[in-house]
Amino acid sequence: MSHENSQHVVVVGTKPDIIKQAPIYHELRERGHDVVLCHTGQHYDHNLSQSMLDEFGVREDINLEVRGGVNDLVSGITAKLALYLKGFADRGGFPITYVHGDTTTAMAGALATFGERQALVHVEAGLRTLSPKPEVLRGWLEQGADLDWASFREQSIDRASWSKGSREPSPEQFNTRVADAGSDLHAAPVELNREFLVDEGFAPAAIDVVGNSVVDALAQAVAGSDKNQVLEKFPQMGDGSFLRFCVHRRENTTNRDRFNLLMDAMEALLEQGHHVLFIRLLGTEAAIDNFGRREWLHDLEERYGDALISTPVWDSYLDVVAAMSMCAVIVTDSGSIVEEANVLEVPCVTLRFGSDRSETFLAGSNFLAPPVSKDLMVSVIHHVFEHRAELSWDRVYPEKASAMLVDAVERRLGEGSLLISEEWRYGLQAQLR
Repeated sequence: MSHENSQHVVVVGTKPDIIKQAPIYHELRERGHDVVLCHTGQHYDHNLSQSMLDEFGVREDINLEVRGGVNDLVSGITAKLALYLKGFADRGGFPITYVHGDTTTAMAGALATFGERQALVHVEAGLRTLSPKPEVLRGWLEQGADLDWASFREQSIDRASWSKGSREPSPEQFNTRVADAGSDLHAAPVELNREFLVDEGFAPAAIDVVGNSVVDALAQAVAGSDKNQVLEKFPQMGDGSFLRFCVHRRENTTNRDRFNLLMDAMEALLEQGHHVLFIRLLGTEAAIDNFGRREWLHDLEERYGDALISTPVWDSYLDVVAAMSMCAVIVTDSGSIVEEANVLEVPCVTLRFGSDRSETFLAGSNFLAPPVSKDLMVSVIHHVFEHRAELSWDRVYPEKASAMLVDAVERRLGEGSLLISEEWRYGLQAQLR
């Protein structure tokens, strides 16, 4: 198991995959490794795939072109990727596959490598949701519009307020657990992820805390972004007062009650005088149509004029980052955006019952507004907006995460310990007769 016969297969399938895997791909190439980029085809719209590849200067070496529903994606990616990786092994190579996070691509990639007994590096491993304990959530709900900000903030940063056990987001929490089960190296972003993995029985020596490669991606994006490009389209964003509001999780966009509460909360914020940048992702657009909200949205756009920017998802990640950095608060149900907000030093509100980036709760950069009470959601968002100047936090994710991850891989290659085994776990050498 050496550098010479190793092929590093960086797998992407979604927009977040590309953003976070690109820095790792570049780091491997800069160190002289044999690297290929494999796209599964999970996301194929230009603004979710090709535009990201272009901005981060990477080009796919192969596209598996898998399409369809969840089961089609899982079976298709597993079969095609396994066959592709087997080709490396048949030619005497040692393929090392890198999958990211909690996507269907990551889960299927883990199945493919596990079936072939090949090395798997799970980038952003150990993502587990923390949700408020029942008594904590009931207390917040009872307060509703009269939420006590000081006690809410204190509870939010207290680990004792949170508990494990949530299956949301789904299927992401399923995906990440499957990927972890098949991994040889768990590249955990923070110590909290290591704690989750050790609690679940994974070997501590197979876990390295290496940070989050989104930091490297953001450094590149910030350096290349131009706020003036955003202001040319939306000059009203120049005063820094906008709430960036986006909803796309399945739980929120396929559940009529949740989605209606979320949209009603956004309208209430506009009624209070807040300015809103409403980003409509594919799931958002489908929910707007499925739940009869299209005319409502048109009416909202007419009533609030420049105070409401309502737009489909943008092609350019550089513009997305520039706009996020100009916002007062980021309101989202996305996990990746929560990470980005922490690094960009913009306070965040999560529109879910918990978060798999709960380190941001404990850091004080992110606050929870569960989609079960319009009054509570509006109150949390308004309080975060009003108190944003006094909010400060230490950045959760260190710099140079990609370098730390590749360091961990190279160390294991040098030790001959990238493929884990019982002999490795016990520190034993196999005895040959």
